[in-house]
Amino acid sequence: MDFFSRGYSALRGERGQPQSADETIERLADCLETATLLEDRRAGVLSLKGLVKDWPETVGDKSLPALIKVLHSDYRDVDITKSLLETLTILCTKDKQKNLDGDKSERFTDYFLQDSSNVTLLLDILEEFDFYIRFSTIKLLSTLLFNRPKRIQECILTSPMGITRLVDLLDDKRDIIRNEGLLLLIDLTRSNAEVQKLVTFQATFEKLLALIEEQEGISGDIIVQDSLTLMQNLLRYNVSDQIYFRETSCIQQIPGLLGFVGDREGDHIPYSFEDWPPQKVANTVAVLELVRTLAEPDGPNTTINQNVMVQSGILLPIVQLGICSNTPSIVRTEALYAIAYVIRDNVTNQEIFTRTVVASPPPGLMEDDDQQPPMNPTPGLPPRPAMVSLIAIAVTADAGLHYSYSSRAAAAFAVFSCVDGNHDTQLVIASMMKMPPLDNENTDYTDKPCSAGSLLLEAIENWELSIQDPYKVWFACAILSHIISNNEQAKQVAGSIQFGEEDHGEEPVPLLHHIVAQLLMSTKNSATNSRIPIAYLCLLCSWLYDSPASVSLFLSESTHVQFLIQEVQSSTNDPTVQGLTAFLLGITYEFNNDPKTPITRENLQAILSSRVDVFNSHIARLRDSHAIKNAPQHLEISAEDESLASSTKGLPSLLLDVAFAEFFKDVYGKERHIEGLVIDSLSLFLVETTQRSMKRRPSSFKPKALQGK
Repeated sequence: MDFFSRGYSALRGERGQPQSADETIERLADCLETATLLEDRRAGVLSLKGLVKDWPETVGDKSLPALIKVLHSDYRDVDITKSLLETLTILCTKDKQKNLDGDKSERFTDYFLQDSSNVTLLLDILEEFDFYIRFSTIKLLSTLLFNRPKRIQECILTSPMGITRLVDLLDDKRDIIRNEGLLLLIDLTRSNAEVQKLVTFQATFEKLLALIEEQEGISGDIIVQDSLTLMQNLLRYNVSDQIYFRETSCIQQIPGLLGFVGDREGDHIPYSFEDWPPQKVANTVAVLELVRTLAEPDGPNTTINQNVMVQSGILLPIVQLGICSNTPSIVRTEALYAIAYVIRDNVTNQEIFTRTVVASPPPGLMEDDDQQPPMNPTPGLPPRPAMVSLIAIAVTADAGLHYSYSSRAAAAFAVFSCVDGNHDTQLVIASMMKMPPLDNENTDYTDKPCSAGSLLLEAIENWELSIQDPYKVWFACAILSHIISNNEQAKQVAGSIQFGEEDHGEEPVPLLHHIVAQLLMSTKNSATNSRIPIAYLCLLCSWLYDSPASVSLFLSESTHVQFLIQEVQSSTNDPTVQGLTAFLLGITYEFNNDPKTPITRENLQAILSSRVDVFNSHIARLRDSHAIKNAPQHLEISAEDESLASSTKGLPSLLLDVAFAEFFKDVYGKERHIEGLVIDSLSLFLVETTQRSMKRRPSSFKPKALQGK
């Protein structure tokens, strides 16, 4: 009890007179500086610990140097060290109520971190096995890291054993220590690539995977989520860590994290029903984000990571989660994006995916975050290709099933990832764009088979079906745009599709003309959301671009050009619709060089020349619009956007596919004096009429970004 009496006596002045807090703290600080006995220093530290909560700024200003000095000299004394660590933590912690600007805590943090040996000492103290010492040290390091992340990272890097001691916390059998150490490593590895590398080479991935397995995988508690978060920090944008992860066979363990243990039985992936408590949802999303991190588009390790993941069997669990399972919306969306990332720009994986067959969802399944699996699920349609299911999700083709906008956008992006740059797959789907004949023996059955192309065609040819759901035709048009993009053969196949049977006295109408007719009718209906004509216009621009044969087919109906001119000039039209219409007219003129064109370039020039200024202004307005500048990457719909749309029964802000937005910008603004394909085309022919000596560029002009494709 002697050290207690020593501490309390410090509160009394000479002759037992009470003294102020400032005087008391100053006396205690002097005691720490001058005391030769360990008991005296211990008493001073304990007294300051008792005062720091009420007078943190005074304690810090008057005694911080002394506290640090005692920490260096007496860190092997458990009682002193524990009290010192707690006192320093309080001094460096921001008090939101009493200290809104954080000046006090940051000032003390900066003082402590001036000398990197102070941090090295804390890392040495972690060798002490005492629970309270380790716990308090971790809390102080976390507080310092929160205040000055870059500085403490620098200090830790100067400590020879610092990273090793931090990673060793993952082996502590006491859950609280291990968990706090895990959180500290998560914060430490967020941004510094050198720290990430050093942490990785302490066998951290192996420790984390073992910890996840110990916690029963995605069915485990929040420790699984934290472990996966740390893995993501180490892998994201870190080439060397990804190589280490792959070469130590960690990628092969990812399917197991999702519950996949071996080859499936049967010829297709069956539909599954599971319970989805919130923590399992969070853990599963974290694993799927890990897959996306390893397959980030254009990454130096992406292709080999994709190959190893597919060879390890990753497609089965992510296809099951994304396409044939009762997963909540957030899990389904992440799984669909994981599919897209794994197959994107990888022909081998694309081919494997296109051969994948999945079970159809049972009728009446609702996508709901709180859903429970049905007791007796009703059998659905026969198994079908995974590609068909993706398109069915995007265009809501399965009767009675409802998916979130984010899931539908993810499904559409997965289709993009499968067909972009894959001419064979593009051609196959384009050739499937034919509806079953009316006398098909399966016509009267609800389970009649559908192809990927027929699902697209059904959505595109009936704009009225999209009155309540504009994204039905929007996603269908966007998918078809990617199917025919840079593929003249696919455009010709699509152009050969006709509506109307001559045997029944009907005049055949090409699909291209039918789309223009749908565009016309949708613009004339006041109830039409602008996304419907936007969808058709983007499809037509992609179809006619660099395709003289398609332009010739388009111009074979003489009313098309006049209709587009009227739409550009209509004051009631959405500005985006007007800009896209003007863009389409420019493409029509630029690539109108087919020998069989029904309207010559000169005739088209005579029609358009008097309206060039109007066209230019609408295209310039489109260039500067939110729709072009903020087209979401990978069609991703934010949680806030989705939530707002759901709460107001409205629509997300998604207007343009980012691929189309990039295509438009690339065509528009290559050189300032050209100002894009359309302005160049429409302006140049106008110049031709007044200055014959000026030469125009050849009509085969193609933007640099699209050359060689």
